[in-house]
Amino acid sequence: MQTLKELKWNNIIGSIIMIVLGIVLLIFPSLSLSVITNMIGIAAIIGGLFSIIKYFTLDIKDSFYRNDFLIGIIILTLGILIMFKPAFFISLIPFILGIVIIFSGFVKLQYGIDAKRMGYDGSLLYIILAAIAIIFGIVILFDPFSAAGVMFMIIGIGLIYSGVSDLYTTLYLSKKFKNFYNDKLE
Repeated sequence: MQTLKELKWNNIIGSIIMIVLGIVLLIFPSLSLSVITNMIGIAAIIGGLFSIIKYFTLDIKDSFYRNDFLIGIIILTLGILIMFKPAFFISLIPFILGIVIIFSGFVKLQYGIDAKRMGYDGSLLYIILAAIAIIFGIVILFDPFSAAGVMFMIIGIGLIYSGVSDLYTTLYLSKKFKNFYNDKLE
């Protein structure tokens, strides 16, 4: 079980990654397409190999009923496919990033609802930020833009927005949650 501090830092790191990825997509839409594809392919190959190695290095009693080997094979195969069939993967990128932005919006929505349940007046702001992210993600998901470069610039803007709003929400609400828990413990 992760502590609130670990969750906070995971959210901050995830937000920063989204912002950086968004900036790269915004500034270099066509270049970033091949770079992102290669990075994801390499990461999947490394992750798959790591999972397979982990399977073989664990004691049998620790690996029983775990799917490290199967997951490793699937991720490794996905990485190889991405490296050798990038066009297919590239066609999935708007869908994947749209899902990420929508997911981020629903996380913000939950934070907004939690803030409302704790009685904070600013909770409406989180709900509005969530709605914007969800709508933006849906627009990206259905790819209404025909030019790939424009699409990746729009996705970059969406990732920057989502990352900045996640960062703001995490930093602001973590303080509120801490105060709320401290008040409850007293």
